Amino acid sequence: MQSRTALAGVLLLVFGLLSSCERIKPLLSGQVHIEYVSSASMHTFIPLATILPESYHQKENQNRRYPVIYLLHGYSGDYMQWIKIADLPALASKYETILVCPDGGYDSWYVDSPVDSTVRYETHILREVITYIDTTYRTMGHRGRAITGLSMGGHGALRFISLYPDSFAAAGSMSGILDLRPFPQSWNIQGRLGPYEQFKERWAKNSNVILVRRLKGRNKGILVDCGTEDFALAVNRAYRDSAQVHGVPVEYGEFPGGHNREYWRSRIEAHIQFLQKFFPQS
Repeated sequence: MQSRTALAGVLLLVFGLLSSCERIKPLLSGQVHIEYVSSASMHTFIPLATILPESYHQKENQNRRYPVIYLLHGYSGDYMQWIKIADLPALASKYETILVCPDGGYDSWYVDSPVDSTVRYETHILREVITYIDTTYRTMGHRGRAITGLSMGGHGALRFISLYPDSFAAAGSMSGILDLRPFPQSWNIQGRLGPYEQFKERWAKNSNVILVRRLKGRNKGILVDCGTEDFALAVNRAYRDSAQVHGVPVEYGEFPGGHNREYWRSRIEAHIQFLQKFFPQS
């Protein structure tokens, strides 16, 4: 009797899933896809938002390949932060670009933490997310791939292109925390890298003001900006100055605003426009 009940339950589940296919199918053909990417590095599934241009599903474009821009969220944010800030479907369509919003955890700082073995967001994004996107969607690969982000995400974007320059054509940062060292007690950075007083060299090696030297001669597009009322303005200026010392071309700007969504909303389209310059023709 129990086996019959269990079998009936399984059949109901299967038929329920089959009947839901018609409801799911329209979502899969839309612009915004909320997906879960398997993370072998962290033994779980991690959410991801992918925003496609309206033209992506049109029959005449079935063989067309699209550039991809990754948008990294800030501290305490998640994969939905950028969707809440800006009209990403409209921007994806206007610039004929796939926009991808990975989840970087509450406070991962986009590193593979030497302190906490459960935090492997560098591996997750560089290997797992990018591989998933390139094998699921019609992308251009590394020649048509760029990355930008806000605050913690600005740190992550510039850190990634500095450490993996062959993986991106260009990168940007809005209000980025581009030198970690002035903030030893903030945003659980020490929970990811260890206490600053004990690991000063590690903090330096993960700060973009130091990493920028790795971009010399790499011919990458780099855009950095910050609000004039932002607490991170000093470290952004330090990055600009370090880039100049090391001969790394950077487009740098300061604009009215603070460390908030109004500022990031005002700057996202400028970043997309800038990053587009470094993509091949579709």
